[in-house]
Amino acid sequence: MAQVDVIIVGAGQAGCAAGYDLARSGLSVLMLDRHASTGHKPCAGGVTEKARRLYRFPLDPVIRETVSVLQMSLALRRETPFAADSQVCVMTHRPELDQLCREQAQQAGAELQIIHRLDGFRCHSDGIVLTVDGKPIQARYLIGADGANSAVRRLAIGGGAQHGAMAIEGLLSREQCRRYPETTFDLGAVPDGYGWLFPKGDHVNVGLYVRTQNGAKVDRDALAAYAMTRLGSDALTHVQGFPLGTWGHRQRLAAGRVLLVGDAAGFTEPLLGEGIYGAVLSGQRAAAAILAGADVAADYIADMRRWSGELKRVHPLAAMFYATLPLSFGVLKHLVRPHLMAGYAAGLTLGQSKRLYWGARF
Repeated sequence: MAQVDVIIVGAGQAGCAAGYDLARSGLSVLMLDRHASTGHKPCAGGVTEKARRLYRFPLDPVIRETVSVLQMSLALRRETPFAADSQVCVMTHRPELDQLCREQAQQAGAELQIIHRLDGFRCHSDGIVLTVDGKPIQARYLIGADGANSAVRRLAIGGGAQHGAMAIEGLLSREQCRRYPETTFDLGAVPDGYGWLFPKGDHVNVGLYVRTQNGAKVDRDALAAYAMTRLGSDALTHVQGFPLGTWGHRQRLAAGRVLLVGDAAGFTEPLLGEGIYGAVLSGQRAAAAILAGADVAADYIADMRRWSGELKRVHPLAAMFYATLPLSFGVLKHLVRPHLMAGYAAGLTLGQSKRLYWGARF
């Protein structure tokens, strides 16, 4: 039976963050993924300043745009610039970002294996045995980094698919655009959500986000209509719809030798659906708990308590924000804008920005 220190299921942002730290510290790491190429996990590819600062290596090779101004509109009207003194995020193309992170994890010593399915899981006193494509692999620990519909969560911890946010996106080539946009959030473009335009040099990433799966219908037709309205073309390619894990505040994050990270743990922020920060943070903290080697599950849960708590407090804020548009847009535009952008430029989370500039407990 093959044996390693840690198995990581999912070689996206969370899995690679964990794999990099563990392998660099000398542990044997096996990352499992269903896809040899990257880009099968849909993502708008915007890396906020707070997320960028978490990476152990520069992202320069995959940065396509540097953003210090966000255009915000109310239902495609009243477009307003939200400017900061320095960058608030960088734009990457998600397949290129994932490939960079895979390469970095492999250079640190992690092994990547392409698989078709997970067949089973069992735990024993010294570790776990994961059956992959009919063959058992033994490890001391297992990290589930396999998305919102995590098979690791289902096999090792239990529970079916969770209901979080939803998004759909596609790519529109720059030649097809009536105009090349700035980074844009069209709040209220769909009920209980927004539309986005993220420029990437040779194309624009176009998408729709809804805060809950019970919200507005976001499908190919709605996305095409939004692209036509905003950019003058509906010639979208690589259209993908996907669930987002936004339930981290009520998710069981670990059990014994199994830890969940990223979307599998529900660590996506519900206001705008940003998932990369929670993915990289949780991957790194899961690795730290394993390397500490004490009560790994309890240490990981305790370490993620701040982020889980912030997600819990953002949920009612997000619900109120979208329910009270256009009033909430006016508050955002006239009262919150400078402090929000200063916080984002400083690499702060939404909760940290609120505590810093308004003093209220978040």
